Amino acid sequence: MNFDWTILLAIYGAVLATMVFSWDVIKYMREKPTLKVETHRCQISGLLNPTNNLPRVKIAISNTGKAPITVVASGFKLDTKSDQNTITVMDPFLPKELTQGQNHSTYVNPGEIVENTILYAWARNATGRVYRSKKHPFPS
Repeated sequence: MNFDWTILLAIYGAVLATMVFSWDVIKYMREKPTLKVETHRCQISGLLNPTNNLPRVKIAISNTGKAPITVVASGFKLDTKSDQNTITVMDPFLPKELTQGQNHSTYVNPGEIVENTILYAWARNATGRVYRSKKHPFPS
């Protein structure tokens, strides 16, 4: 019986290359930058009068991935028929780099938007990728 080492080495190389490729895909999926975006109602104490609780709508952004990510903008997508269906919230603290586990919150006066029309909150990173919250965060 004549044993062909070339075929055995080719099979070994193919299996090893597949394992290395699979490991790289798993590693990328674990370490890719990801943001979690949530929105909810909250009360904030006023700076001039701490006993006066002001209602606000909060956009909470947290980095759930291992890689640092720079948040450059956040806002709301609205359920309206007009062309004004996207609101970018003016936040003086953006852009901001978030490392693993860090959070950032943006607050909006609910008088500026109608909460029933919010489809979702969004945050955009420096590369232009948009991360979204769940749809319809405030029931009608």
